Amino acid sequence: MYQDLFDQQQQELMRSFFENLSKKGKVKKIARAEQVNLVNKENFAIVVSGQLKQSLYSKAGSKKSLYLLRRGEIFGEMHYFSCGQSNLITEAREDSIISIVASQLLEKELAVDSGLYRYFIHSITRKFRIVMLQMADLVFNDSAGKLAGILIRLAAQEGKKTAAGIMIDSNLTHQELAYLIGCSRATVTRGLNNFKQAGLITLSSDKKIIILSSAALAKYADSSLV
Repeated sequence: MYQDLFDQQQQELMRSFFENLSKKGKVKKIARAEQVNLVNKENFAIVVSGQLKQSLYSKAGSKKSLYLLRRGEIFGEMHYFSCGQSNLITEAREDSIISIVASQLLEKELAVDSGLYRYFIHSITRKFRIVMLQMADLVFNDSAGKLAGILIRLAAQEGKKTAAGIMIDSNLTHQELAYLIGCSRATVTRGLNNFKQAGLITLSSDKKIIILSSAALAKYADSSLV
């Protein structure tokens, strides 16, 4: 199911378009853990290199991560098209470079080719699907199911095929996975160890998660979601 929702070819077409558009924007370097605030809400930004994350925080300081943004992916587009206040906090997972695209430039590009709207629609729809699946995980799955679900989903979104299996192309910490699925770090660590012992996942030499059997991993999650 996730492969249908996050088609690799369509995702790469979207990323390629935004990568090309980023060359016309204002480039800015973002240090690891630095928060990004688009001062002009009429602009949006493109990730040129590195990786960013977007999260929600409660008044008490609890955190729920929603999106991981990599090369060729964007943020600020929902506010650009629909206005309103966004409570998402955007910060860099690692040293990154973004390109800030002014609304005037975007309007000019869209006036030349209105077909470009489809890439923005793809980005917004993709984020909606991510949130929809996260909500479903929270309601229908136990901790093992939530962890299995996020691993399969990340593999569909940014997985790379290797001789061993599908590698999730991000060095996610156990705490970051915990923020994504709404569980404790200890629960994530225990779940990953169980998956390793069951022969469902392994780690690459640079500590990236490799899924050895998506089908077996999917059995831990609600079947209608994967």
